Amino acid sequence: MKYLTSLLIIFNLLAANGLEDYLADRIENINEDLLRSYIQPLVNAFGTGISTGLFQSAYSHDILGFDVGLRLMSIHIPEASRYFNGIALACSLAMDSLVYYEIPLENLSTVFGPEQEIDLPISGNSIGIPTNIPTGFNISSAPLVVPQVNIGLVFGTELAIRYVPFTFEGSRMNFVGIGIKQELTKFPLFKPIGIPFAIAIGGAYQRFNIQNRDRRAIANTSTWNLQALVSKRIGPLEPVIGVGIENTRAYFNYVFEYDIPDTLNNIPNELITVEQEVTFHLESQSRYRRIIGCTLHLGHLYFHYDYNFTPYSTHNVIIGFSFR
Repeated sequence: MKYLTSLLIIFNLLAANGLEDYLADRIENINEDLLRSYIQPLVNAFGTGISTGLFQSAYSHDILGFDVGLRLMSIHIPEASRYFNGIALACSLAMDSLVYYEIPLENLSTVFGPEQEIDLPISGNSIGIPTNIPTGFNISSAPLVVPQVNIGLVFGTELAIRYVPFTFEGSRMNFVGIGIKQELTKFPLFKPIGIPFAIAIGGAYQRFNIQNRDRRAIANTSTWNLQALVSKRIGPLEPVIGVGIENTRAYFNYVFEYDIPDTLNNIPNELITVEQEVTFHLESQSRYRRIIGCTLHLGHLYFHYDYNFTPYSTHNVIIGFSFR
């Protein structure tokens, strides 16, 4: 059950178990150099997850036709994304001056790695920066649940909307996405050809933020996605294949606090706290995907499954109601 505390703590409606602030605390208690490697797999998995299940069919609804569905995904976390090598800092007081030096560290846990405690190899009056290395959540796969509505417009155009707001202990989180799909085979140009299957292209833009205990956004993400789909209705079944390209950017802005020996007041063994504003961004390393799946239509009810070939391979199941 430990994997249920992973991506859900960031962008899942079921995340209201209090761990969203726990993640925010871990982010704020680590310096930029270590955080980049610690959090990169999460950015990759996030981009993979929210770019999954956008469109399950190349066919578009008629005008004002719609479907309402629940996307349930399982994202595989590669073993290589659970560990990283990094460098921590340490400072010591020598001859009334601060001396900084680097501490190389191996096999540290990323956000998905094991819950292992790391002791910094320091001695004397040295102080580690950060004092403690955050542990992982011990996750090998992660679920994501997203509600979505698709609405048919004119000429085979379809609008997709996702929105998941929730609050826990004053911590507000928002996940919103909007997409557009165009069934190309509904254009008059294609009708004389009589293509026996549907071809569509679609894209989406999605945003999400993480807020700390003070309700300040310490991470904001934006994702764009483009997909091409081909599907064919064969009785109640509709096989679908597709390809996609996507990009996710995560912007971090927080205050990192750490202690150093007090050289201002010349008080032995006393510490002072330093506040450092950290601002940087990361991009997802997952860019391309291939999709293969099938939908089972049972009247207005439908069930869909597809598998997404990406570095973070993903299973996607959709349960919904369709009114075309």
